[in-house]
Amino acid sequence: MKKDDYDSIVVGAGPAGCSAAKVMAKNKLNVLLLEKAPVVGSPLCCAEAVSLFFFSQHFDLNPKWISNLIHKVVLVSPESTRFNLFHPDCAVVLERKIFDKDLAISASSEGAEVNVNACVVGILKDKKNKVYGVKVKEDGKEIEYKAKMIICADGIESKTAKFAGVDTTLELNQVSSCAQYLLAGIEIVPDCVEFWVGKKLAPGGYAWIFPKGKDCANVGLGITPNLADGKKAKDFLDSFILKRFSKYSKVEMMSGGVPFFSRKSILVKDNLLLVGDAARLADPLSGAGIANAILSGKIAGEVTSEFIKKNHPQKYLKEYEKKFMGKRGRYLRFFSFCRKVFLKMSDSDYDSIVLFLKDYFGSKKVEKIDIIGLVKVILKQNPFLLRILKNVIW
Repeated sequence: MKKDDYDSIVVGAGPAGCSAAKVMAKNKLNVLLLEKAPVVGSPLCCAEAVSLFFFSQHFDLNPKWISNLIHKVVLVSPESTRFNLFHPDCAVVLERKIFDKDLAISASSEGAEVNVNACVVGILKDKKNKVYGVKVKEDGKEIEYKAKMIICADGIESKTAKFAGVDTTLELNQVSSCAQYLLAGIEIVPDCVEFWVGKKLAPGGYAWIFPKGKDCANVGLGITPNLADGKKAKDFLDSFILKRFSKYSKVEMMSGGVPFFSRKSILVKDNLLLVGDAARLADPLSGAGIANAILSGKIAGEVTSEFIKKNHPQKYLKEYEKKFMGKRGRYLRFFSFCRKVFLKMSDSDYDSIVLFLKDYFGSKKVEKIDIIGLVKVILKQNPFLLRILKNVIW
């Protein structure tokens, strides 16, 4: 039988929300996990690639979750110079529709109550302006659910946080507008991801090809809206596909936004915790978001469990931000700086860096890459970047 009073309500059943709900349910909290879509994992809003190193630390490699294993990377410059990197087991391409649904089932198995087709349309506040629940539209009816804690895992829109008064506004250079097709009948190297850069090809972003089989792949492109002269990501993507493929079939199409981390990102507001894209935790350089979503969800679930079980004062919730930033803050702050440099680079700068990487790595096999170390080498070994660095605020 459904209740209306919980220890914690999680809004959004993506990887962040499901991870938080599972941890809390495992710690014997009464948890309600709400998903506005009728099916968890659909519609797809993701390129589906994630580091194999991270993924294997948090999950068993369930074959039904894995669409493809990636062993090679190609970076293509505006002048079509190709840098090829042999990096065995560097990433996996997921089947997110299956993966997300299984995460929700796993949270339910631990005791969380999962409810789909449940859209949060408002919040409940007491006379002291403290949030104590949410208003949810289900089957045409508005229902109220109460909870001690609310975890906002509802993606880039994060309406729940906005209802609570959290300023989640993004500047145009803090978000990437993206479009993607699942293409079939294409010529690709099945275990190789491709990244293409160029001001004309994808202003303020890049194009990607993430294989899901021998002749099908997620093919997408992201742009920085204020650099695109009014054109949409789909316009650039359609042009890229014509350039890259001689034949193809469009099986699926999606579009959306990626909210990058910045120093303005808010993770905690009173008794609300923001996780994943709702907290703007996507990697500012690559746009990758799955790993940070899962990690933030797990930490939020752990901190909330301690907060409720031990009746800690509200200031304890800051431990969530402290613990997450302790693990990922150095990378996110550094990549935020790198993004500012990237946005100021010219096509000739891209060409020079691809040539540098080609010479730096040669044809050797790479087992692991220290990304921060590599970026520092690029900056030091390419003096032309100094003119950009002078105009970038750290």
